[in-house]
Order: sequence, then C-alpha cells, then structure tokens
Amino acid sequence: MKKIINGYSDKYKMDQLPQHVRSTEGHKYGHSKTAIVGAILGFLVPVLLPFFHLGIISHLWDEFNFKVDRRGCSCSCWDTIFKGIYERGPAGYKHVYFNITSNSFKIWSVTVLAILLLYESVKKVIRLYFSGQIRLSMLVLLLASIYPHYYSWWSYFNYWNDDFYSQWSHQLFFSFTELASTVSVVYLLDKQVSITAKRVLIIIDIAVLHILSSSFDQFVDNVVNGNGMLHQVLRDIFFMIPDILHVVLPFLELRKLARSLDLPTAYVVSNKEFFFSVTFIISGWIICLIL
Repeated sequence: MKKIINGYSDKYKMDQLPQHVRSTEGHKYGHSKTAIVGAILGFLVPVLLPFFHLGIISHLWDEFNFKVDRRGCSCSCWDTIFKGIYERGPAGYKHVYFNITSNSFKIWSVTVLAILLLYESVKKVIRLYFSGQIRLSMLVLLLASIYPHYYSWWSYFNYWNDDFYSQWSHQLFFSFTELASTVSVVYLLDKQVSITAKRVLIIIDIAVLHILSSSFDQFVDNVVNGNGMLHQVLRDIFFMIPDILHVVLPFLELRKLARSLDLPTAYVVSNKEFFFSVTFIISGWIICLIL
C-alpha cells in the first residue's frame, strides 16, 4: 500500500513537472525584441545627428547663405574620376562632389569607424536597458559625450576636406582623451562591472583636464567675457556641460562606493592613484598648451 502511494506520488510529480518548466519562447522573444530595437536605434542615431546638426546651422547661419543657381552653376575643381566616361571637365550641379584622393579615403574611413562605434554602443545600451543591468549615471555620461565625439568627426572631415591643419594636433589631443574616457564609460555601463577608484578616476581626470584646457583656450573669452559669436558660445557650452558631468557623476559613484564600505570618500582613493591623477592632469595641461 505504501509503495502504491509512493508510486502514485511519483507519477503525480512527473505529471506536474512540465507545468514548472519555463518556456524558452518568451526568452527568445525578449532577445529578438532587444536586437531589433537596438538595430533600429543604432541606425537612426547616426542618421539623425547630421540632420539636426545641419538643420541648426542652416538657421543660425541663414544670413550667410548663398542662393545657388542649380541650372547655371558648375564645378571646375571636381576631378570627375568617379563618373568615368560619363562626365569630363567642369561639371554641372551635384548635391555632393568628391574627388578620388587619399584625403577622401581618410574621410570615408573615419566616418565608417565612427558609425560602427556609435552603432555598437547603442546596441549595448539597449541590451543592458532591457536586461535591467544598465548603470544610469554612465548612460547620462554616454549621452552627454555624443556632441563632443560628433564635433571631432566633423572637425577631421573639414581638416581633410579643406587641407587646413592649424588646429590638427590640438583637436587630436582632445579626441584621443575623449575616446579613452568614453571607453571607460561604456565599460562601466554594465552594473555587473564593479565601480573602482581606478576606473572612475580615468573619467574624472580627463574631464578635469578638458575643463582646464578649454577654460584657458576659448571658454573664458567666448562665453564668460562675451566675445564669441552665437555658434562659438553654444559650442563651448556644449563642451563644458559634458565635462562637468564627467566630474560630478563619477564622483557620486565614488562616494556611493565609499558609503558601501563605510569609509570617507577620500579613503577609497590610494595615495598612488591620487598623485598619478594630479601628474596626469598637469602633464596633459602642459601638453595641450604646447599644442
């Protein structure tokens, strides 16, 4: 009788087992939804950035706009290699002219690289958001860094396109340090990646360096003293706000870490890390002044 009861009990458990097995369909659907949304936004962000950028410029610089005669204009400085036998010599109106040169290849290469990095970053943000693992402070910093990176790409585009390189070294310095900061931000987007003083100080140090360099470069003269034109003032403000955020938000993460360890914030940073930060900022500032 006991065996029968046990046998019945085992059979009953086996009958109930399928009801407790989770279906993988919902999980697969979640992954598909994340991938689709990430791909769509990854496509839209780089498409819409120049749309808003050039749309704003068209209004800010409306007084400088030159009305183009599409029927009567021509371009004699286009090499027409891309057109081959179909068009030679001075060409009529085109929406875009480009010559087959090494600089055209550089413009194309840096554009492809920028789009791919932006696309992959957006996909990672969407994946972490839907999984509930995104660190909001780092998301704010990533969004704030879009304008500086977009400005860098646009600067290199113009340097190569115009063969004008007087600010090349200066811009290169800012671009590489900004990129190093953003790599750290993207790495810390995931909540599963722990906050450490070393990881946070990379972001803070670069931001402080940018604030010092920008203040003594153009910000004070253009914004504080009011000597800049509207587009210069807006540019410098849109540079300064992200840098300030890159100091404040990582510091708050550092303070949160200190509280979790029941320590003063200063105790989380070692003497070696502190002196390295000071040395890095001073050295970087001197290099920036030289450039």
